Amino acid sequence: MENASRALIIAGGMLLAMLIVGLLVWGYNNISSSQRANAQAEELEQITEFNLKFEAYNKGSVRGYQMISLANLARDYNTRYSEEDGYYEVEIIAKLSEGAVLPEATNAQKYKNDSSYYDMVNYVEEIYEKKLKNESNSNNRNEFKQMYFECTDVIYDNEYDNMTGRNGNGVGRVKRMVFEQVNVKYSR
Repeated sequence: MENASRALIIAGGMLLAMLIVGLLVWGYNNISSSQRANAQAEELEQITEFNLKFEAYNKGSVRGYQMISLANLARDYNTRYSEEDGYYEVEIIAKLSEGAVLPEATNAQKYKNDSSYYDMVNYVEEIYEKKLKNESNSNNRNEFKQMYFECTDVIYDNEYDNMTGRNGNGVGRVKRMVFEQVNVKYSR
């Protein structure tokens, strides 16, 4: 009889120990999944916040001075983050209407060697800021500032990219924005 009661006590202790271990594992899994969900939500919020900065320019028409601001935003992002860390370089591309010229555009970098598309980050960095700031005549700067552009395409780093022919493996950040020059006429 003593052995039977001792066996029941041992079996009860084992059952209780297994129950406690099971509760600990269940609690740990709940906490881990909750933390993962919080981390994913935070990452999504950061991506959304990042994209909003760029997508603010995806509206009707934008002026040349706004293109300069957008190119500076992309340049700042590109210098802060590298592809080694999982970030893609943000490209701002502008297509000019036929016959239109960017001031000092002969020195500006063409995008993918296409004569009608310009790399605006390079243009603002190399041409607009360095060369035109040193000129006493600001007509060239004002001419660019008065141009109008319209966003025609936004490519995210997790989408298929028609220009490069590659699938993206990013997280959904803006990778490229393509603008085309438009003629805006106001009637008074």
